[in-house]
Amino acid sequence: MRVHNSLGQVMGTMAAFAVAACLLEADGLAHWATHLEIGPLRMVAVPATEAWSRFLKPTGLFVLRENALDTLARTGWSDDAARVAAVADAGKKMTGEVAKEATPLVIVGADAELASQTPRVTELKPLAAVETGKTRVVALAGDSMMAVGLSPELLRETAENPRLRLLKAFRSGTGLARPEVFDWSKEYPALLGGEKPDVVLVAMGANDGQGFVVDGKVLAFGSEEWKRVYEQRVAAYLAMVRAGGAQVVWIGLPPMRSESYDEKMAVINQIAYSVVRTVPGAEWWNSGALVGDDAGHYREFGENSKGGTVKLRQGDGIHLSDEGAALLSRVLVRWMDPVPVAAAAPIAQPAVAVVKPAVVERPVVKARGERVAKGKKRRGR
Repeated sequence: MRVHNSLGQVMGTMAAFAVAACLLEADGLAHWATHLEIGPLRMVAVPATEAWSRFLKPTGLFVLRENALDTLARTGWSDDAARVAAVADAGKKMTGEVAKEATPLVIVGADAELASQTPRVTELKPLAAVETGKTRVVALAGDSMMAVGLSPELLRETAENPRLRLLKAFRSGTGLARPEVFDWSKEYPALLGGEKPDVVLVAMGANDGQGFVVDGKVLAFGSEEWKRVYEQRVAAYLAMVRAGGAQVVWIGLPPMRSESYDEKMAVINQIAYSVVRTVPGAEWWNSGALVGDDAGHYREFGENSKGGTVKLRQGDGIHLSDEGAALLSRVLVRWMDPVPVAAAAPIAQPAVAVVKPAVVERPVVKARGERVAKGKKRRGR
């Protein structure tokens, strides 16, 4: 027997679901509102959802939500690295295990003078070869510029290399402009999971071309105040990933297809380069020299190692395709794992045929000015 639900019943069910969501996810709604782009919608949504969350807090419903999320983190069903780490730390405290205090970060470059432009071509300073029997640990950090294209290519190229071990310390949809959305100071250590990388590759900034709020004041993207705050955040992030003495390569954002977006990314590159160049053990590397055209502008297609035409960028005109990422990864892998001079294959010398020099007979000059070949007799008349 088939049961037919009326439109009213369907609407009632949906309404009940919405009410339950609003009651149980009051904190979640407030969190969602803070993720909105700076603008009119966020200005209305944030105070409204925060007021609703405060109103429901005495009921204790938010505790149910937090307990449920902690349970998911404890059982391995959460992708929130910071929550997973927090739950683990809480477990250590319950067992009496004392957590080590974090070493204070030394932040360099927070007030660096902004460069007028970024260098067109950059070269990475050579790394020492990996010691025999050891492994170089490399953290891949950043937003979707690392997650899409580049990290998969790096992981493929190093999958069978015992001298390199790569860690995933990136998260799409993040950046440095909105720490209230994703706080890298908490998330990066959690993503490392206690590992101490020797090298960190950073590809970051694709989502940072937007304004943000500081102390209740909206800072417009690109304003002097915005640049100053963003510079401080780049310096703080760099100090964090450099902790422990890791060598850092900050991969500059490639040229973008949209002119307006490309201009924003140029500002991000300018600030990142200005900070990174002041920090020992860190380098800013221009990816545009490999995936851009001769003038450093956006290009869709290029040639692969076999001379064939390949697409270098994803359809969004932002991220790298696998082929475009391969142009970067080949250089980076060779840099991370240089071949020791002693182990390098000897360069074969070209075969050179031995050719005897031609004998040139010198002319003998006679007294009367006649020239005859040496060794030949002069004919009489």
